[in-house]
Amino acid sequence: MRTLPDLLRPGLDVVFVGINPGERSAALGHYYAHPGNGFWPALAASPLVDEPVSCLDDRRCPARWAIGFTDVVKRVVTDSTLVGADELRAAAPAFRRRVAYAAPRAVCFTSTRAFDAVCPGTRRAHGWGRQAATVEGAQAWLMPSTSGRAIAFRPHVHEVLRELARALGRPRGEARSAA
Repeated sequence: MRTLPDLLRPGLDVVFVGINPGERSAALGHYYAHPGNGFWPALAASPLVDEPVSCLDDRRCPARWAIGFTDVVKRVVTDSTLVGADELRAAAPAFRRRVAYAAPRAVCFTSTRAFDAVCPGTRRAHGWGRQAATVEGAQAWLMPSTSGRAIAFRPHVHEVLRELARALGRPRGEARSAA
């Protein structure tokens, strides 16, 4: 199965980063496309966008809201626990090059494992949100997984997205085209 293409372009405000594309997302060709994943409802409820969105909108996000998407590892597998720490670390340099190309203001990891592989030893204890690290000059942010397996953490996802919007100067969901 082929992987999901990066949805990146220079001048983005934020790039959301997963561990790897899931089989359902890769098959459908859209990020966070599994029906049990809470990413799109959380983004739609956030100030980062100004209209309802779903996985079918991922390709318009870079131009419409300056939001991009990628994964640390581009290998497709449904169970991200099958992506080991060694594979994550080995993929980090290529991931960093993709981020450098997009030069976003912020990078928001949607899993602690992906964050820890790219920014080892820097995760803020007991906290989501902005971290004491940067990725190719971009502020590093961390939110809980939006997977259906992590549903208990959904309130924290909403909180991080609100904080991120404030930090980016987008408290009310204004559209902002990437340069």
